[in-house]
Amino acid sequence: MALSIRRWWGSATMVLAVCATALAAPAHLTPKAAAEPEISTVAQGEDDTFYTPPAGYEDTAPGTVLRSRPVVVKALELFPVRAQSWQLLYRTTDSDGNPYASVTTVMVPQGPARPRPLLSYNMAYDSMQRACMPSYSLVNSNPLDILDTAKESGFALPPMEFALTAAGLARGWAVSVPDASGVDNNFLTPRVMGYTVLDGIRAAENFTPLGLPGAATRTAMWGYSGGGITTDWAAELQPEYAPELNLAGAVLGAPVNDFDGALRAVNGRLLGGLAPIGVAALAKDSPELAATIDHYLTPQGRAVVAAAGRDCAPETVLKNLFRRSDQLMIAPMDQVLADPALRAALRERARGFATPTTPLYVVNGLNDEVSPIAAVDDLVAGFCAGGASVSYTRDALPDLVSDHTIIALTSAGPAMAWLDRVLAGQTPPPGCTTTTVASTLVDPAGLAALPGFAAALVQTMLGIALGAGH
Repeated sequence: MALSIRRWWGSATMVLAVCATALAAPAHLTPKAAAEPEISTVAQGEDDTFYTPPAGYEDTAPGTVLRSRPVVVKALELFPVRAQSWQLLYRTTDSDGNPYASVTTVMVPQGPARPRPLLSYNMAYDSMQRACMPSYSLVNSNPLDILDTAKESGFALPPMEFALTAAGLARGWAVSVPDASGVDNNFLTPRVMGYTVLDGIRAAENFTPLGLPGAATRTAMWGYSGGGITTDWAAELQPEYAPELNLAGAVLGAPVNDFDGALRAVNGRLLGGLAPIGVAALAKDSPELAATIDHYLTPQGRAVVAAAGRDCAPETVLKNLFRRSDQLMIAPMDQVLADPALRAALRERARGFATPTTPLYVVNGLNDEVSPIAAVDDLVAGFCAGGASVSYTRDALPDLVSDHTIIALTSAGPAMAWLDRVLAGQTPPPGCTTTTVASTLVDPAGLAALPGFAAALVQTMLGIALGAGH
């Protein structure tokens, strides 16, 4: 019988999160969300018609709010968040330039609507299942069954990242949390995750109940790991795709820019389960890639990749701790990754689209086992050569268990301190600076910001309204 450990996991992650944070319709439609009852859960996966765009949506502009509904967001899958929250279905664009749709969960502190900054927090959900997307997992509780390999998992990362979002709300900011993969759940498809973030910002600015001043809204973006990739793509695409946005800055945390290197780096490591997720994402992207991948997989490899396509990231990683992906292939990894189709697909996801014009704060570990430092060094060097404003921090934390995971926590303070400044109107100086530190945990500005994360999470757990005084 499958072992369901939801209650244990919920309590454990709650404690760990608190401790870790202490340490470390068309355009002319008028949304009626404010008059509707709040929704505490949403329909299961593909049964929810909210995600189906209405007829004729293709003729609307990107960022148009097509449909809205009020929801109750839950921190750590347990605690209702005292903030005004809605989900917006909006028009965006796919990788081929065709009309597409996505959903963002938008939140604003309780109280009268007024102009305020907007943070697009781009979560690292790393999955191809709707139940793992922020719009679903932030309002639903889902059990973690590590022994039931046949079912689709709904235990997702977004509820665990909510402490970072809550800190933004506590500062009085509005927050947009987009489903970066769109309604078809295509993870790592080039350009899509950038377009959906930018159009999620547009949708939030167009949504009257948030009270934002339209395109004049001072906006920032933040993401780590999978969210760092998303934020990078959005920042690169913004000058051409959404030049009207008042984008004050973007935080790129561990923005994996070498997928070939990442697949090699995680092989046999603690987070080895991330490799099957990436392979499953490539296989979903096109029938041709799926056939190429299938050719190289052993029967066990096919089973592992299929499960990764069904499950959310935490379950896949836990089922595949220290996974040797090279043992799931019929040929050596070097030969597989040299296949022309796979090499082209990986390079397409690693290449830059353009130089961002918004200021950037980039952070990556020297020993990060998921986001190789050499590739991020190259990414930043390219941005700087193109005239970008970049503050780049390289964390020299020793390779203990998982630098990628630990630095996600320790870098949150410096990231929030940087966001505080840019959203308050301070423009970072032009040019680039690179700093190597013993640990981002000891950054003075970051240390000052850290208590805010714990305070926001504790407020949420106690049912105290976030940011009501701002």
